[in-house]
Amino acid sequence: MAQLTASTRHEVNQAIMDSAGILSKAQYDKLCQLIYNLSGINLGGGKEELLRSRMLKLLKASQTASVDEYISRMEADSTGELLVAFLDVVTTNKTNFFREARHFDFLQEEILPHLDELCGHEPLRIWCAASSTGEEPYTIAMVLLENKQYWLQRGASILASDLSSKVLNQASQGIYPTNKLEGIPQPLLHRYFLKGVKHRQGFVRVKNELRNMVKYARINLMDAFAFAQPFQIVFCRNVMIYFDRPTQERLVGKFYDVMTNGSYLFVGHSESLSGINHGFKFIRPALYRKE
Repeated sequence: MAQLTASTRHEVNQAIMDSAGILSKAQYDKLCQLIYNLSGINLGGGKEELLRSRMLKLLKASQTASVDEYISRMEADSTGELLVAFLDVVTTNKTNFFREARHFDFLQEEILPHLDELCGHEPLRIWCAASSTGEEPYTIAMVLLENKQYWLQRGASILASDLSSKVLNQASQGIYPTNKLEGIPQPLLHRYFLKGVKHRQGFVRVKNELRNMVKYARINLMDAFAFAQPFQIVFCRNVMIYFDRPTQERLVGKFYDVMTNGSYLFVGHSESLSGINHGFKFIRPALYRKE
């Protein structure tokens, strides 16, 4: 979009203020259908007031004069950033290091010591399918680096993906405010993070050893998957709660198709595969294995 002059920007903001207070049912329904088609997220009912209260800020941030124009721009946006900005105002995005720590305990205690059975002679391949700003894949990388004896000879890789190129860029930089470090054991904090100084005071940066473990890629979970090699472990946590049952079933089936026999699928503790058709075996809450 071309840069706006100060006077034009004022006119656009005034137009937004004049029109943003109204979100018609037709517009809301169109937004719901568009979001469902693009991302699989089912907004459902009950969020009309939320959108009305937040639409002004959203339109101002994108310098868009009306809801209809925003919808049109979102449909045409190949980067997905307008879609992600919209989703940010209607969904809760919460991520932190070692979130749902029992998953990482299981990875360390039950999976890594048995990689010969899981991987054969193949390298260990892990996919974080909704990596957001990187806390999850970097947590996995820390667990791997603390247990090198199990995988060093075979090799290991972590693919981290998200719908938003913005959060992926933030994740790849590996810079976090210190208030995001809660949950990281002190020895790991000293081993894998650099403390910022001067203008970076109050921030830390992930050390290269950790960053080099993770490769980032923009992937829409609604698109067809095309991977050269299958995965032995997939993390897709706290995302499917926004999908309806048919979308969950399709996605879980797609995961199944890109995973090896005996591989593990981690979902969020608020999520379950019950009620949908799938080929995974229940291991414990939020953990399934491909048989």
